[in-house]
Amino acid sequence: MNEQTIREEFENDGGFPTLIADILTLSADVEPEMVDPGCDEPTIDCRLNYQPGRGFAFLTGNSQYDQDHRGFWGSSCVGANEDEESARDIASDLFDQVVEHVAQSEEWEQ
Repeated sequence: MNEQTIREEFENDGGFPTLIADILTLSADVEPEMVDPGCDEPTIDCRLNYQPGRGFAFLTGNSQYDQDHRGFWGSSCVGANEDEESARDIASDLFDQVVEHVAQSEEWEQ
């Protein structure tokens, strides 16, 4: 597995347009009372999960409620009223974290 393989599978699952749309939708759901300890502004946690052969999943909320912890992950948080540029940055960061996580595993091929 390499970055090209991961990117192809990501694009088959909707890729960046779908992930950016999901982030913008999530941003619209951020409520003023959603302030985590240590944060100044309301946010919702989000994660991008990749399981080879099964694809990608975008998860939100507290990660302790995730049912399945297999695969490779990227994580971030989404604030209220994110614009398309910041949503694109968050999506890119999530994907890059997944690729980095895979690269650190035994499944990575040069």
